[in-house]
Amino acid sequence: MAFQYNNILNIPERSILDKRLTKAFFLKNFSLSTAEKKLLNNNIQSMTWLASIKPATINIPAIINSDYNYEEIQIMVCTIADNKLNELAEKCMTLFQKYIPYQMLVIVEDTNEFKINVCDKRINKAETNKRTIDRFFITNNLSKLYKNNLSELFFKALDFKNLDKTNLELLYKSYIQAVVQFQAASITGSYQKRTNKRTAEDMQNLEAIELLERDIISLTSQIKKENQLNEKVQLNIKIQEKRKEIQSLKDTLTKV
Repeated sequence: MAFQYNNILNIPERSILDKRLTKAFFLKNFSLSTAEKKLLNNNIQSMTWLASIKPATINIPAIINSDYNYEEIQIMVCTIADNKLNELAEKCMTLFQKYIPYQMLVIVEDTNEFKINVCDKRINKAETNKRTIDRFFITNNLSKLYKNNLSELFFKALDFKNLDKTNLELLYKSYIQAVVQFQAASITGSYQKRTNKRTAEDMQNLEAIELLERDIISLTSQIKKENQLNEKVQLNIKIQEKRKEIQSLKDTLTKV
């Protein structure tokens, strides 16, 4: 039996589509790369267009300007093989977000777990029918079998009745806020509801932590290759400094 994501999202029935999306849709309508075709044909088991939130069905005004188009919000579910979520989820999410020009909430799942993705996607100035992804937000793995305190609070934030329904831009940004705060909570252990301004600050801090963690991986690799003891010491000092920076950023994320 398929997992009922609308038990979490609670999108009004008039916006629910629950429509199968074929692989031919991507192959016929878009110029996929060889890697994208391989991903689609070999790794994606099924795709479902769960919902379409737009003014005609939900009576929430669209927002369209020179940079962004919040005309519709699409909710998509992509199913892949078990134990491939960490390997393939982001690639599948990118496929959807890259080629479908609407604001989207993308769910990639296997039998027992799923990840949720939203992104900051603006109009491509050179080709206005395409979109440029500025920021990509993905949750950690979420279990279909059990919930903890953090996932309970995250699911509550995703509930349609708790979203800002002033217009479709603010509604979609409510989804982004929920995902960003869940990312932060995965680090701090505490889920905090934030303002738009504070969410933007948390985004920057999360990005900074990710960059510092990559630096540490790179420095650790350098240490393994280094033969000179004094150079190893200097590299270790740099690692410790970056760990202190990460802790400082985590402390900032924890502050109310």
